[in-house]
Amino acid sequence: MKNVLLAIFGVALLVGCQPKSYEVTGTLEGATSERVILKKLRKGQPVDVDTVEMVNGVFTFTGSVEAPELYFAVIDGKQQPAVFFVSNSKISITGNVDKLADIEVTGSEMTDLFMQFNDEVPGHERTQQLQQEYQMAYMSQDQDKIKILQEEMESILEDQRAYFKNFVDENTNNACGLFIAAQMAPSLDLEELRELIAKFEPAMAGHIYLTEVKELLEPLEEFEKAQAATAEGAVAPDFTLKSDKGEEVSLSDFRGKYVLVDFWASWCKPCRMENPNVVKAYNDYNSKGFDVVSVSVDRDLEAWKKAIEEDGLTWTQVNADEASGVAEIYGIQSIPSTFLLDKEGKIIAKNLRGEALEAKLAELMN
Repeated sequence: MKNVLLAIFGVALLVGCQPKSYEVTGTLEGATSERVILKKLRKGQPVDVDTVEMVNGVFTFTGSVEAPELYFAVIDGKQQPAVFFVSNSKISITGNVDKLADIEVTGSEMTDLFMQFNDEVPGHERTQQLQQEYQMAYMSQDQDKIKILQEEMESILEDQRAYFKNFVDENTNNACGLFIAAQMAPSLDLEELRELIAKFEPAMAGHIYLTEVKELLEPLEEFEKAQAATAEGAVAPDFTLKSDKGEEVSLSDFRGKYVLVDFWASWCKPCRMENPNVVKAYNDYNSKGFDVVSVSVDRDLEAWKKAIEEDGLTWTQVNADEASGVAEIYGIQSIPSTFLLDKEGKIIAKNLRGEALEAKLAELMN
């Protein structure tokens, strides 16, 4: 019993002795007394943590972190930062101030893992060569060479995506794996993002990187709802917006007609190029029960009204300001975006332009 108590007491002492702060000491050859700024990432953007003056090539940062995170030491006059993971421990950085990509870091297991990850990225050096070769081929307009280089680049990117995924799958219980996952997250769809989050719970629950990844869920979920609400066969969501004449207009006012809901803006060149086609469709079929509701996402109301006049848009014009949320409800990610509605307000086609719109209206009206 005595031995058991001693063992428990020893474990308690070890736990109690775990450092609650970090001390990062850098010793860089070729440096003198430059300023060093410690930074971290928040939602992909650098945020200053601390600033110190380097004395005779030596600098020290102290502080604490809730969990290991990737930090950057940015030195005045140097483009390349020193990159390393910080945990509540003593961390030593050594190297040359002109070769910060080649620093040696001790006291940080996550940095070791991160360096290993970087060293093993497939095709890293070849990618840099390809970029130079592509630039030369582009300047000489060598289309055959451009195609070959694009195919090789895509092959390398596929290998890299597979490598990143495998690395993440093997490191779902540490900050390095989570950091790489966070870089991948913005390119994932909703289902892939949910699967990624599930991999890191509960081991990394509460880590700032996982919190930021979770914040990507809401806009994707809202977009999924919008896609369902505006799928072909669904009744188009109603809205009430102010027209260019200051009157309130509701989409439901147009029941009994075929209606094209056209999202556009005065500053959108593809929209302005498409407007003559919409004018023609309106002139050809308005007398037969076809109407248009143009929904502008302009913030500059004068520019919007000027474009209406310049393009000869004689049908109903309304403006969807940010507060209305109409663009979000319809899942608009780019413009022009159009929705063709039947007489009951159901969506029967999306993004018909030019001849395709004319053909559909001819089918419906004739």
